[in-house]
Amino acid sequence: MIRLVHLNKSYPSPSGSVVALEDVDLTIEDGAIYGIIGLSGAGKSTLVRCINLLETPTSGQVIVDGEDLTKVKTKRLHEIRRNIGMIFQSFNLLEQRTVEENVRFPLELARFKREEARSRAEELLSLVGLSEKAKAYPSQLSGGQKQRVAIARALALRPKYLLCDEATSALDPSNTASVLQLLKEINRTLGVTVVVITHEMRVVESICTDVAVLDNSRVAESGRVADVFSFPKSDIAKRLVLPDLIRTVEGAGGKKLRLVFRGEEAGAPVISGLALDCGVAVNILYADTKEIGGKTYGHMVITLPADGDGAQRARAYLKQRNVVYEEEAS
Repeated sequence: MIRLVHLNKSYPSPSGSVVALEDVDLTIEDGAIYGIIGLSGAGKSTLVRCINLLETPTSGQVIVDGEDLTKVKTKRLHEIRRNIGMIFQSFNLLEQRTVEENVRFPLELARFKREEARSRAEELLSLVGLSEKAKAYPSQLSGGQKQRVAIARALALRPKYLLCDEATSALDPSNTASVLQLLKEINRTLGVTVVVITHEMRVVESICTDVAVLDNSRVAESGRVADVFSFPKSDIAKRLVLPDLIRTVEGAGGKKLRLVFRGEEAGAPVISGLALDCGVAVNILYADTKEIGGKTYGHMVITLPADGDGAQRARAYLKQRNVVYEEEAS
């Protein structure tokens, strides 16, 4: 388990101290795929680099499996870091080394025997689907292939945790989907806890079980992905989760309801029921569905009838059908 307790990070500058993280509290459970999302400058990359102390916090605790990394001696910190792999947006491969040599590099630093290191590299290249590229150089690979090599290298020492700092930002949609599927498979088959830093909600929706939303160096909200997607509370989470809804609904007159569908009820004929069973005509302003964790989740914004009786019948019908809804401000 990873726990961040009252974590703060600031940098000196000519104009004064610049705050990158402020009073961050997070718990990342073993086996999770944990997303950390926010706009550029929110503090995401600083946070993930504090987890393995590539960045030293100004104050607070970074507790990994019960040990506070800010208090351990340098030798012990190096030992703990072997249990925390990391991949980056820019891949950070060694251009003068072959694919196999890149994967072997951390094993060589850890003084593994040559044959053992070679065998482990072959195993990992098979895992990421690049056995045939073992003798190729990074310049001969696509972006997606380079990131797969970086993942294989990060797994070389059998880490318990894998930190991914904007790992798909430089990839096209096809390669992004492929790399995300690989991370999900690594989590499932190897039990590696994955921490995903991203500014894209679709990445979180694709593979994450939990999410923290950062805004201006602080955690605006956190929780299960399905819960944050269904009922975003902070303004920043609403902007990230429901940007099209916000743009569509802004300025629309009349009373509006946002219907939230979670799981099986996503396919229910709610609108036809309002029209046929209640005699209530509603206008659909927005509708969208997504699949999260194998279940369909969605949002729909409708306008209520102008007459109070019709609006009341609509609300009563939705409650009877157990459809969760929220009043949207005009």
